[in-house]
Amino acid sequence: MPTPSQHFKDEIQALLDERLDAPLRGEVERHLETCEECRREFEALRWTKQLAARQVRPAPAPAELREKILRSLRSGAPPQKVTTPPSPPSAGSPSFWQARLDPLLAWAAVLLTLAALTTGYFLTRPGILDAVARDFRSYQVQKTALELTTGDVKEMEAFFASHGVAFNTRVFDLGMMNYQLVGGRVQRPGRHPAALFVYRGPANEVLHCQMYTGVVSELPAGAVERDNKGIRFRVYQANGLTMVFWQEGAVVCVLTSDIPAEDVVQLAFAKAMLPARPL
Repeated sequence: MPTPSQHFKDEIQALLDERLDAPLRGEVERHLETCEECRREFEALRWTKQLAARQVRPAPAPAELREKILRSLRSGAPPQKVTTPPSPPSAGSPSFWQARLDPLLAWAAVLLTLAALTTGYFLTRPGILDAVARDFRSYQVQKTALELTTGDVKEMEAFFASHGVAFNTRVFDLGMMNYQLVGGRVQRPGRHPAALFVYRGPANEVLHCQMYTGVVSELPAGAVERDNKGIRFRVYQANGLTMVFWQEGAVVCVLTSDIPAEDVVQLAFAKAMLPARPL
């Protein structure tokens, strides 16, 4: 059991898996009511479990994936010329059972390979970088308008909460870094609404912040990883933009701008470390 200075770890996973007896379950649930750190870990694990259950449910594989597997099977099973019919093995001989197990094992291997490939296909989100960059450029050229124009961070958070964004958006005042909030809008990239809010710098530089329900493991390869005070950041650069992603509980945050890359990274470090305000 944890002391007041400790936290539950394995018990949180066991609670999600419904493997705790009633007394321990009650103790863990009471601890979650008062411990923000454990509660955030619980929410992150619960969301990840729900995401995995949704993403790996039966779904048709892409046609090109099925064709690739079929070609592999055909190329690996050349026809055999048999000149003399072999005598059938007796039911008690090892070859009798081997002849029946081999096809089953082969198909099991194919099914496992297919499951791994399709799981990887549906769990990755290869277009997220393009979507984030597109949102930034669309706002920059005034194709996308803000739904609320405000410099009040509490008003911005209240707007998100009243428009279907289910998580704490943590809209902070970045005035100490010379960036002022100008407003935001609700994005709907999937079934869960996401928050997008915009800051402007002293020379009218644009700084985009987006927050959406997800996990950074969905991000594509190619990031430069930076660690700061226990938080891991993934930095991407493409088409003159720098995008810095990090995880906050069950939410992914991304800061995007066309200012110098290190400036975006340092702004992300600063925003991620700002303490949460009391609700």
